[in-house]
Amino acid sequence: MNTKLDKVTTQYRKFNDNQALTEGQLNEFLDYFEDQDRLSRTRLSGVGIVCGFKSSYVDLILQPEATLGEKAGGIELDFNLDTIEITQGSGVTTDGDLITLRQKGATSSEVTVDFGVKNYKYYREYIDEIGYKHFLINGQQIPLLEVITQQEYEDLGANVDGFKLLADIRNTIYNKVIILYLESYSNDENPCQDADCDHVGSEQVSNLKVLLADSSSVSELMANGDAKDSIYTAHNVYEELFDKLPKIEAKRVILDATIVKAPQLKIKFQEANAVGRNLSNGFEAIARTLGVNMNFGGQTLFDKLNFLLDGRASRLEDYQYRYDLLKDLIDTYNEIKALLLHLNAECCPSITSFPKHLMLGAVGAKLELGERIDFRHNFYNSPITTNDDENYERVIMLANRFIEKINGFQSYIGAIKITPSNLNVRLGEKAIPYYYKVDKPLLNQWNFEKTKTDREKYNLSYHTANLADDDFVQDPLNYNIDNNDFYRIEGHLGLPYKTALQNITDLKVKYGLAFDVIALVLHKEEKTGGEVPKEKTVSIDELRKQLVSISSDISNRKVDSQNTLLNISRLDEKLRLLNKAEFAKEVPSEGVNVVKQDPRKDDVVSELLSEFLERKSGLEHVAGVEPGGTFVLIYENETKNQVLADFSLPYLCCSKKEPVFLILPDSKLCQKDAPMAMTVVPENGEVKAFVNGVQIPVITQSGGQNFFNPGLVNSNYLDQTITFTVNDDAVEAQMTVHKNPEITSVTAGNVTYEAPTTNPDTTNPDAKVEFDVVGNLTGLTFTWNFDDGSQIIHNEAPTNKKTHVYKLIAGQEDTFNPTLAVTNVNGCSTVYRLAPLTLTGQSTIACLTGMRILVQYIHAKEGGNHTCNNATFNLKGNGLIIGGSANGNVFLSNTGGSNDKKNFPHGYPQNYTGYDRASEIIINQDEAQQIAALSPDGFISFSLECALNNCHTGVAWTQIFLADSLVPIYDGYPQNNFLSINPCTGDTRK
Repeated sequence: MNTKLDKVTTQYRKFNDNQALTEGQLNEFLDYFEDQDRLSRTRLSGVGIVCGFKSSYVDLILQPEATLGEKAGGIELDFNLDTIEITQGSGVTTDGDLITLRQKGATSSEVTVDFGVKNYKYYREYIDEIGYKHFLINGQQIPLLEVITQQEYEDLGANVDGFKLLADIRNTIYNKVIILYLESYSNDENPCQDADCDHVGSEQVSNLKVLLADSSSVSELMANGDAKDSIYTAHNVYEELFDKLPKIEAKRVILDATIVKAPQLKIKFQEANAVGRNLSNGFEAIARTLGVNMNFGGQTLFDKLNFLLDGRASRLEDYQYRYDLLKDLIDTYNEIKALLLHLNAECCPSITSFPKHLMLGAVGAKLELGERIDFRHNFYNSPITTNDDENYERVIMLANRFIEKINGFQSYIGAIKITPSNLNVRLGEKAIPYYYKVDKPLLNQWNFEKTKTDREKYNLSYHTANLADDDFVQDPLNYNIDNNDFYRIEGHLGLPYKTALQNITDLKVKYGLAFDVIALVLHKEEKTGGEVPKEKTVSIDELRKQLVSISSDISNRKVDSQNTLLNISRLDEKLRLLNKAEFAKEVPSEGVNVVKQDPRKDDVVSELLSEFLERKSGLEHVAGVEPGGTFVLIYENETKNQVLADFSLPYLCCSKKEPVFLILPDSKLCQKDAPMAMTVVPENGEVKAFVNGVQIPVITQSGGQNFFNPGLVNSNYLDQTITFTVNDDAVEAQMTVHKNPEITSVTAGNVTYEAPTTNPDTTNPDAKVEFDVVGNLTGLTFTWNFDDGSQIIHNEAPTNKKTHVYKLIAGQEDTFNPTLAVTNVNGCSTVYRLAPLTLTGQSTIACLTGMRILVQYIHAKEGGNHTCNNATFNLKGNGLIIGGSANGNVFLSNTGGSNDKKNFPHGYPQNYTGYDRASEIIINQDEAQQIAALSPDGFISFSLECALNNCHTGVAWTQIFLADSLVPIYDGYPQNNFLSINPCTGDTRK
C-alpha cells in the first residue's frame, strides 16, 4: 500500500543555476509539498465523508413502471435495473487522499468527476494483492466484491472473466456495506533500453475501487482486524451510547384537592423521584464510555441516589430539595446525552484509521436527518472549523458536575435569601442552589464558559463564601438584573409560615422586586361535633419562661435557629389570645393600661389549598418565582405551621377574597368642601372610615354611589389621618380633612365719590369704597373679588382695611356684589359675600358741558330742494330752553324769507345759496348744571319745539357729539322731535 503520511518529508533543497538534479532531489521536493497538502487537509479541515455518496438499489420495486421488454422506436430502454446507484460525493482519508467517484478519461492517467451519479451493474470477487491491512483479519482478507458500471464492463473487452450481474445477489444486496477503496501502489520502472530515458520512472497508481462486504464481516473487521479504525470506533461508540441511553425526564409534582395532610404532600414529591434506576444505569454507561471516575464512598450510584432521594436520614423535611436535586441530575444527564452526537471533532486524526478507504454504509441506507448509519464514516472536523472539540470538554465537565452534585448535596438551614437566576436555560447558567456545598470542585464544574475564562467564582449562589468578593456577586440584587428572569427563594423551608412570609416580603420591599407571596394551608383545625370549647389559659409565668428560653437560645448561638423561630411563633399565638381577653374597665392603681391590637391588623388569612385549586391552576415547584409571579408557601395547619414546600404561579394572584380597592380623587379636603365621590371595588363594597382605629360616620350614599362627606367630620378629627376599609379589608387610600378659616365680619364702609356735587368742576365719575374686616387674621391670605371686572389678586396679605375704587359711568347706577375669600395655610377657603353695593356715576354735568349738538335741515342728509319758511325751533333739555331765549335757537327756514337766517353748515362756500341750513349748539356749564339737576338717573330729555305759531315737523336731522369727538353718540331723526339720551354713554330710550 502506497501511503504517504506514515513518513512525512520535512525539508527540500533549493536548486542552483545550471545544477544537475538528481532523482532524490526532485522527489524530495515533490514529497515535501504533497505531504504539506495532505496534512493541511487532514489537520486543518478534517477527515471522512464530506458530502454525497448516497446509495440506493434500483430494481422493479423502485421503478415498477419499467420492464426490460419495453421499447421505444425499436430501441430497448435501459433503466439501469438491478444496479447500485451511488451519487457523486467527496471525502478525505486519514492519509490525506481526496476521494470522489471517477469516470475514465481519454488516457489512463485522466478521469472526469463532473457527473451526478453512477450505476454499478456487475460484480466479481476482489482480491487485494497489495495486502491492505484494513481488509485483513489475522492476515486473511475478508470476502469482498468489486462492482463496476456498464461502461466499465464494456471497456474491459475480453477481460470480463468472473463478472456477473448484480441481479444474482439481489436477495442479499441490502446486507452489503459499500467501501470506496483507493488502490495505491507503484509500478516498478523498466530498465532504460533507449538513449532517451527522460520519460521513465516509477508510475504512482491510484485506482478507485467500489467494493461490497457483508455487514457481519465488516463488524468482525472492526473488532478483530489487523488494522484498527480508531476514529470510527470511538465516534460510533458515542452514537451507540446515545441510542442505548434511557430516555429520562423529571415528573412534575401536580397538586390536587385530595392533599390535606403533610405526608400526602411528601408522597407527591417522592412519587416524582421514581426514576433512580434508569438514571443510575444511564449515567454509569456514560461514565464507563468517557472514563469518568465515580467515587461515592464505596456506594453504588443507585444506592447513593436512593439514599439521597429518600431523605429518611435527614432531620429536615427537605424532600422538595431532594426532588430538585433529581431534576438537576436529570437536566445534566440530558445535556450530556444531547452533546454525545456533537463530538465529531478530531484534533490529530490517526493516519492509520482509514488511510485509503471510506465506508459508505449499507446499500440503500437512508441518510435521513438525525438518523445514525452503521459502517459509514462521518466527517470528523478539525477544531479550527467547528466548536465540537469543546463539546468533549463540556461532556467531561458535566459528568464531573453530576458526581459533584451528588457528593455535595446537603440539608442546609439558613436565613432566607433571594438570588437572581434564570428559568428556561441550561442548569449551568442558573444560580447554584443552596442545597449544594458551593466549594471549589463544584464551582469549577458548574458553568463551562465561566470556568473556561477563569471566572468560575462569578457564578451566583445562596452561598457566597467561596465566590468572588465583588459586591455585585455578594449582593447581586443591588445591581442590574436585566438579564435575569427568575428569583431563587431559599431558606424558608421549615420556618413558621408567618415568619417566612414576613421575611420574604421584607426582602421583596428592600430590593424592589415585582412578585407577590401568599400562604396556603392543607387543612384547618376543627372541633369535633358536640365538643365544648375548652377555656384557653394564658399564663404570664409561662410566657416569661418561653421568653427566657428563647433568649438563652440566641445567646448560646444554637445552630438550630428553626427551633428558636418555632418557639417564637408559639409565643406569638399565646400573645394573640390576649387580644380576646377581657380586662378591668378602670385604670389599675399601678397605671398599667392594656391596649388591644387593631383587629384589622391581624395576621394573614390563609386559604385552603383545595379551595385555591378550584379557582386557580398552574402551581409549579421551581424553587422560586418569576418577576410578576406569585410565590406560594404551603403549610399543614396553624399548629403545625412550618413551611413544607413552595410553588409558584407565573402571574400575580389573589387570596380567596375578592380584590378590594378604594380610589379617592384627592387625599386632602376642607371641612366645607362638597361630598367627594369614591371609586370602590367591588362596586357594592362596604366602605368604612377610621381615625386611630375609631370608626367615624362620614360615608354617605346617593344613587348607589359612595361619597366621603367632609362636613360630617367631627372637629376632634380635623387635621388627622383618616383610613378606610372595604368589606373590612384595609386599603391604601387615606384622607385628611382640614378646618375652614373664619373671621368675625366683613362689610363695606365709607363711600367717597371722586366728583361730589359740592365741587362741580370735578369730572371723575368714580367712587372709592372702604371695606372693614374684623377678626383674627393670623396665618390667612385674602382674595378680593369686587365684582367690577377688575383684576383679582390671589393670596394677598390680610388687612383690616381695604380700599377699592369703582370705575363708574357718569350718571349710571350700578350694583356690585363683592366677595372676600379667606384662605388658611392648609389651602382651605371660606368665601364671605357682602351685601349688594349700589353706586351711581357722579359726572353728568361734565358730559353735558362738553356736548355739541348739530341740527340740520333734512335736505343735507337726504338731498332734494324742499323749502320751508316756518322752521324755527327751541332746543330744550329737561324742559329748559338751551341758550335761555324763547324766540328760538334752531333755525332751519330756507326760503330767504323773514325766518331764514342763512345759517349754512360749517365749511360751505360763502356764495352758497342752496337749501341746507344748520344750527350748532354748545351747552355751557351753567346750563349743564341746571339741566342735570332735573335728571335723577343721568338721562337728559331733549325736545325740539316750535318757536313760532306753527312749524313744519320732520325736517330736523340731529347729531350729538361729546366734546371734540368727530364721531356722534347720536345720529338720526328724533321721533316726534323728541330724544331721551344719557350724555355720558350715548344710551337712548323712549
